Amino acid sequence: MEELKKQIIFRLKMIDLYRKSSIKRSNTSVLHGQFPILRYISTHDGCSQIAISKEFNLSAAAIAKTINRLNKAKLIKKKEDKTNKRANLIYITEEGKKALENAEVHFKMLDDKSFKDFKDEEIIELKRLLDKVLMNLYEQKEVNEDNLHSAMRNLFKEEDK
Repeated sequence: MEELKKQIIFRLKMIDLYRKSSIKRSNTSVLHGQFPILRYISTHDGCSQIAISKEFNLSAAAIAKTINRLNKAKLIKKKEDKTNKRANLIYITEEGKKALENAEVHFKMLDDKSFKDFKDEEIIELKRLLDKVLMNLYEQKEVNEDNLHSAMRNLFKEEDK
C-alpha cells in the first residue's frame, strides 16, 4: 500500500509538470504561475500589490517579481496610487486581456483532454477523494505555514458558497 501511495503522489506531480510544460509550449505569453494573478487583476482592475499578495498568500517580493514580469510583457500597467505615493495600482492592458483569453482557451483544452473519457460521476468522485487528501493535510498540526493554511481555508470556503 505504501508503494501505491507513492505512485499516486508521483502522478499528481506529473500532472502539474505536464500542465506547466504545456503552457510554456503554448502560444500564450502568460506563464503557468502568472495565470491566476493576471485573472485576479482582470477582475479587480486597479488593485494593489498588497491585495494580490493577500489573495494568493504570497510574499510581497514574490508578487512584485511577477508584477514586474507582467508589466515588462505589457500585460499589465502600473499607475501610482494618488492616496499612497509609495504604492502602485495594477491594471490589465488590452494585450493582457488577449493573453488571458488565450491562456483560458489553452487550459480549457488541456482540461478537456485530461478528463476525456471520464464520466461525470468519476470526476465528482475524484474531486471528493482529492478534497479528502487536502483536508487530511490541512488538519495536520505539525504543518505551520500560515500561507498554506490560509490558502486551504480559502479553497474550501470558496467551494462552500
